[in-house]
Amino acid sequence: MADCESLIKKDIDINCDTPVTRGLEANAVIVNRSDIDFAKSVFSTGKKNVLESLVLKTGKKGYKCFVPGKTPFTGTKTSLNVGTYVNTFNNEFAIVILDNGPETCESIIDGLANGTFVVVYENKHKGTTKDAAFQVSGFYQGLTATTLENDKYSEETEGGWKAVLTEERAPKSGLFLHKTDYETTKALFDSLTAAA
Repeated sequence: MADCESLIKKDIDINCDTPVTRGLEANAVIVNRSDIDFAKSVFSTGKKNVLESLVLKTGKKGYKCFVPGKTPFTGTKTSLNVGTYVNTFNNEFAIVILDNGPETCESIIDGLANGTFVVVYENKHKGTTKDAAFQVSGFYQGLTATTLENDKYSEETEGGWKAVLTEERAPKSGLFLHKTDYETTKALFDSLTAAA
């Protein structure tokens, strides 16, 4: 019988050399979860919360997600989900879509309403070895829309759309994309928007 007991394995203190910084960069990539080749996506041998590759099926691609301003993707967070036997995590990814027209509604909003997604976004805090730069949400359970609203007088969206995508009951508190170094990982991140 497996013993999956979770134990703390590191001192809890502040990293004075690379202090944590809040916020996200303005670019992310959103992928239809069904377009990911999970069999070819590889986890790091030494780190259970690190993907070394995120592979898309042949002919599939991710889509760029850009939110301007000083606080892009405001509302993106991870929260504890207390279960009966096992505690898990809920991931929320918040997007502002500064547009509202037939093409936006057909090609983005209608898809968000009923699809399941994986998002890769870049933290401002990169970590000492830059392995905390790119974070992944939706890999385990998929992100689905829990908020889609178009408030014509919203100062936040300027009459566009606000979307919140939620992954419920993810088994890990954080999943990161990292291969070798920051530059290699950034190239992998950028390649997600080119057809595989």
